[in-house]
Amino acid sequence: MKHLIITNGTVVTDKLIENGTVVTIGDRIMLVAGEEEGRRILEAASPHVFRIIDAQGGYIAPGLIDVHMHGAGGSELMDGTEEALETMARFLARSGTVAFLPSTVTAAEDKTRAVCELVAGFEDLEDGAEVLGIHLEGPYINEKYKGAQYGPAIRPASLDELEELHRILGEKLRLVTLAPEVPGSLEAIAWLRERGVTVSIGHTNATYEEALAGFKQGITHVTHTYNGMRGLHHRDPGVVGAVLATPGLYAELIADLVHVHPGAIRVMLRSIGVEHIVLVTDSVQATGLPDGEYVLGDHKIFVRDGSARLADGNLAGSTLTLKQAVQNMVEQLGVDLVDAFRMASLNPAQTLGLKHRGWIKEGNKADFVLLSRDFQVQMTIISGRTAYSAQ
Repeated sequence: MKHLIITNGTVVTDKLIENGTVVTIGDRIMLVAGEEEGRRILEAASPHVFRIIDAQGGYIAPGLIDVHMHGAGGSELMDGTEEALETMARFLARSGTVAFLPSTVTAAEDKTRAVCELVAGFEDLEDGAEVLGIHLEGPYINEKYKGAQYGPAIRPASLDELEELHRILGEKLRLVTLAPEVPGSLEAIAWLRERGVTVSIGHTNATYEEALAGFKQGITHVTHTYNGMRGLHHRDPGVVGAVLATPGLYAELIADLVHVHPGAIRVMLRSIGVEHIVLVTDSVQATGLPDGEYVLGDHKIFVRDGSARLADGNLAGSTLTLKQAVQNMVEQLGVDLVDAFRMASLNPAQTLGLKHRGWIKEGNKADFVLLSRDFQVQMTIISGRTAYSAQ
């Protein structure tokens, strides 16, 4: 593998560097340079050592990290096959995502165990996004706010089940969504945090006080904020009120402008701030495909005008890509470009406790997405290798 010099683009880092250059050695970023220093680097670089990549005036941005997605390109995690994970990984690389957590839906114990075994043994592809581990979305959730989760498989939190899944996955058990008011959840939160697993509040009917108890116990993350949780009322602040009032949480946002109204997104931006919002897709197998009938776990879902819903009309994930979420935040919400990318790269890395990932910075992993000025993905680079090129 040749080392890389990526040049002639706007580098998206703590600030925008016009006509910037990034140099990588192996899988690490060695140098981030401005125009003049970049010119000197190019003049001195040996073509036998470095591959020169021309960003053609577009953006040299940090590779995107999706911590909540179920499927894409016609496949989903609950298919339970290597082919499904491979399809998802390749699709994500083509859309600028360098790493992801495939997410379960609430399912029977044997099916949940089977997909955990699949993820535990999966080997990353040269042309696919990296599988960081797994996100267990359920089954320890509240029936009232189950959304598109499979009701008959909802159950109280079980340390026995978690111990078995942790034995299978080890550090690949990265994120668990649960409802803190469900029996056994507070004990499960403490057990998970002791093992370095990020715990998220979601699909929950918790009161304000029950949500705060969950945060005190170790919940640090919020699953698709506003969706699948008790909302805000001035005499009953609920989960949303607790999230907006508690500093330091990392709060997911599905920025497809369907799941959350732009006004409610602005409330998040003002109360939570760009440092703690995590853009996610919650994408389903229909992502990247035409409208039609698909599945999400044990449910049939129906996609019309790009919106995925159950037969009763309830939303069932999205057909969003993370690149489009960033673009929506910039073009529809007026968010600064640096901040929009932060929410889809650095913040996801931080909520999972990933070191040296998620940002264009010397010493970090060499993960990039090269985009045209109209946000078309030109190249995805993962750990210094080209996983996708539009040319």
